[in-house]
Amino acid sequence: MKKITNPFPPALAAAFLGVSFLVSAPLQAQEDPFSTVITPAFSPITWERLVNADDEPENWLMYSGTLDSQRYSLLDQINVDNVDQLEMKWAYQIPVIDRAETVPLVVDGIMFITEAPSNVVAVDALTGRQYWRYDHDMPDDLRICCGRNNRGVAILGETLFMSTLDAHLVAIDARTGNLLWDKEVAPHDSGYSKTAAPLIVKDKVVTGIAGGEFGIRGFIDAYDPETGELEWRTYVIPGPGEFGNDTWSGDSWKTGGAATWITGSYDEELNQIYWGTGNPGPDWNGDVRLGDNLYSDSVVALDGDTGEIEWHFQFTPHDVHDYDSIQIPILADIEFEGRERKVMMWANRNGFYYTLDRTDGEFLIGKPYAAQTWAQGLDPITGRPIRVPGMAPTYEGIMVSPPIVGATNWYSPGYSQDTGLFYVTSFDGEQEFFKRDEDYEEGERFTGGGGRYTQP
Repeated sequence: MKKITNPFPPALAAAFLGVSFLVSAPLQAQEDPFSTVITPAFSPITWERLVNADDEPENWLMYSGTLDSQRYSLLDQINVDNVDQLEMKWAYQIPVIDRAETVPLVVDGIMFITEAPSNVVAVDALTGRQYWRYDHDMPDDLRICCGRNNRGVAILGETLFMSTLDAHLVAIDARTGNLLWDKEVAPHDSGYSKTAAPLIVKDKVVTGIAGGEFGIRGFIDAYDPETGELEWRTYVIPGPGEFGNDTWSGDSWKTGGAATWITGSYDEELNQIYWGTGNPGPDWNGDVRLGDNLYSDSVVALDGDTGEIEWHFQFTPHDVHDYDSIQIPILADIEFEGRERKVMMWANRNGFYYTLDRTDGEFLIGKPYAAQTWAQGLDPITGRPIRVPGMAPTYEGIMVSPPIVGATNWYSPGYSQDTGLFYVTSFDGEQEFFKRDEDYEEGERFTGGGGRYTQP
C-alpha cells in the first residue's frame, strides 16, 4: 500500500526521527512545506557511486555509509569550536511509537527513513517535508524474536530495497514510493523474518534472514534487482555431505538457527562479502546439538559472484549463551606488526575484540574489551576461546558475563582514519543463565532456556 500525502499537519512535523541541526542563524518565515506534492529529484545510484561513497560525504548511500563499514565521515562543518551553537532546524514525526533501530539513507538531499514494522518514507533532508511513504501490508501471525524492527533500505539506480518482518524483500520506486516487486524469501509462519538493511554488491541485492529463536536454518541470499529472482542462496548451516555438517549431532543442523540478521560488508578488490552469523539453536541448551555448530557465531567470507564460502572464522564454538556474532565487520588496510595487512576488525558480543586478516581469515589478535567470565582468554594461534569450566547454563541457573544482551549487540561500531582507533558501544554486566528441555515445533520459539537479568 502506498500514499503520496503528508499524514501530519505542519504543527506536528517536529518530533522524533530525522532531526537536522544547523549552525545557529536567524530563522525566517517559510511557506508551508506540505502544501503540494513534489516528486524528489536525485541522480541514479550507480555501482560506481556506491564503491566511491567516500567521495560523497554529504550523502549516506548505504547502511554503514561505505562498503568497508568504517562509518568515518569527512564532513567538517560541525566541529569542537561551533558544536555549542547548534539548534534544531526540523524534526520528523514517526506515526507509530515503536522500536527505532534504523539508519536513514541520504541521497542528494533526499532522506529515506524506515519505520516499524516495515514501512519507508522519503523526506526532504533540508526541510523535513515528506514526499511519499510506503506501508507494507503485514500479516497478523508474525513470529518475531525481539521487537518490530526494520534497520534500513538499500538503493541501486532509482530503486529502494527493503526487508520486511514477514520475510519478504520488496523493491520500491525511490521517486514515487510505488511498489515494483514483492518477493517472499521464506515462510514467516515457520519463524522466519527479516530486519537487516540489504547490501548492494555489483548487480545483486544481498540480504540476510532473522528468526534464530524459532529453529530456522540461517542463510544469505542474492537477488536480481530488476526482477527479484533469486541468484544464489548460501546456507550458513551445512547440510549432509558439506564441510561442517559433522559439527552438529544428529539432525540438529535442521533447526540450528545461525540467523544473519545484520548487514555485512564488502571488499571490491577481493570480491568478498563478509557477513556475521547468529547463535545456534536452541540458544541455551547445547545438549541437543553437540559439536562446534558451524557456521553459527562466525563470520563467513563469500565470493561476491557465486555466494560460495571462501573462508570462515568461528568466534564462539558451541555457543550456549546467545552470543550472536552478527556485529558489523569493519574493513581497513593497516600496518600490523610492521607489515601492511588487509584486516577485519570485530568487537564481538562475547566480550572479545578481534583483528583478522580478511584475505583468508587468519587470526591476528584478540583481547577482552568488556567484563566476561565464560572464557580464560583466546588461543594465541587460532583465536579459539579457552573456556572456563562450569560456565554453561544449568537447570538451576548460573551467573555469567556478558549477559544475554552481550558486551555489544547490533549497534554499529566505527573506525577513525584520523586516530586509527576502533569505537564501539559496550556493556559490563552479568546474568543468570538457565537451560530447559524443549522439543522443536515449527513456528514456535525454540530457545531451550533463558536468562534472569541482574543489574551490573
